[in-house]
Amino acid sequence: MLRFDYDAMGDRRPATAERKPLEDVALRGADKPTRWWWSFLFLVSAGNLVLWVVIAREVQGLSDSYVAQQLLLSGIFVAACAFRSILPRVDLERQCLWNSPLSSIFVGRSVATVAELCFAGQCALLISKLSSLTGNSSLQAVAWSIVPLILVAQVCCWYAVISLNHLGHAIEEILWSALALLMALSLGLTLGQMPAGGRILSLLGMAACAGAAVLMLAVDVPMYLARWRQGRKCGVRYLSITEGLKDALQRRRVAHRWCDWRPEVPWMSLYFTVGVWLSLCFVFA
Repeated sequence: MLRFDYDAMGDRRPATAERKPLEDVALRGADKPTRWWWSFLFLVSAGNLVLWVVIAREVQGLSDSYVAQQLLLSGIFVAACAFRSILPRVDLERQCLWNSPLSSIFVGRSVATVAELCFAGQCALLISKLSSLTGNSSLQAVAWSIVPLILVAQVCCWYAVISLNHLGHAIEEILWSALALLMALSLGLTLGQMPAGGRILSLLGMAACAGAAVLMLAVDVPMYLARWRQGRKCGVRYLSITEGLKDALQRRRVAHRWCDWRPEVPWMSLYFTVGVWLSLCFVFA
């Protein structure tokens, strides 16, 4: 799964995107499932943007600072996910759907970093609100730890993207799992102090967070560790910071075949749908 562009002498090819004929730049040359999947992402992203505007109008004029902060952070997350849905890419494989400068791995990862820090901020705000509602001061400490935790996760992710070392992604997923478990724990600690209707939502939130943590620890982390071990076994040379940044800025491999995108479809589809809807729900939490 570690995909490098090496020639027969073991040297990496120039880190530039190859020029493609028009049918490769557009989706006319793509497999039918790929076109259908991208159309689905496009429509969902457009719907999510419209939904955010509707929510913004509904809460307009409210003096609640919590709602205003959640709305702002959610707006950034929704817009960033729409950008990433329209221009999907796979970081370490330098794979993209559109041969455009905006499909640069560096650009996409930068947008994702801002979005994921905003999402972490939303989680921190929710836990802080739970602390205020229940008087549980320990939850405030948890809230303050969320953004630094995900900031470290982003550093690990950037290390993976720059060096092409999957170990960075494995550590990143472990840290995201820790966030999910902290969210589940926070909801569980305040469950008894919630009204009847709130308890049902808290239970659903606990189940979702626990399920996400189990999924990442049982599927994503082993997958990245297996790729890391395979890379070491094959003697892959990881890139330096200078090489990696240049590579992430310039090199991209346009892929239109369904077999190239099929492994990425489950997590991308969930991320850009359920993840965005969860971000929108935080506004009303």
